[in-house]
Amino acid sequence: MKVIGKDIGTALDAMYAELEQRVRVEAECELHVEPFEAGAFSSVDWEQGACVVSLHNGVPTHALPHVFGVALQHIRQHLDRYPTVIDGPRDVYGGDIVRTTLRELVMAPEAELALAPLNLDLTWEIEQRHAGLKDLLRDAPKEWDDIDSPGGAFAALQYARFAIEHPADLWATLKTTFSDKLPHAAEQGERIVAIVREKGLTTPGACLETLVAARDALNLAAYAGIEDLRNGAIV
Repeated sequence: MKVIGKDIGTALDAMYAELEQRVRVEAECELHVEPFEAGAFSSVDWEQGACVVSLHNGVPTHALPHVFGVALQHIRQHLDRYPTVIDGPRDVYGGDIVRTTLRELVMAPEAELALAPLNLDLTWEIEQRHAGLKDLLRDAPKEWDDIDSPGGAFAALQYARFAIEHPADLWATLKTTFSDKLPHAAEQGERIVAIVREKGLTTPGACLETLVAARDALNLAAYAGIEDLRNGAIV
């Protein structure tokens, strides 16, 4: 298969074919894949009559199967009515990135569980994320240790996601730095990790419970709503 002009092999052929058909039949959309230049590795946008997967031009070819695979899993999550994070009753500065980080806390590891049997290469992404968090911690403002602020919520959610997804040997050094620099955010992050592991990620219902519990533990309800896509309810 070729995407954005790069040959990524055959590992995703069956997954892509299945989801392309589901998008066409269930969502009445055409699935398109396009290159883009942005801060993220990939994005999925649902438009009128189209589901558009954007893949970063800078991702090396050997890393592209996993990046594309994650995007395809986010499409599967949407079609299977997994929950999503939406605006709350009011917004605050930084609320958008907190909502994105909350969603990815649950949706990213759920996607990884589905991709695990394919043994796709994550090395480049792990290196990028490791370096990114290292830089983030070096420049982190003191306000990020205020767990009642959007910055504190963002830091706690970042801690939790890395604790869950990052390789244990690499996380050990970052965890020490995190705990030294942002001890309150790290402590709250540990509570979020416990919530994710207790509630689980195996079904849309479990993911809903996990998102709601993590949101409420961080007191984010004012600017982070959770939509149950199975019935349209906002919780």
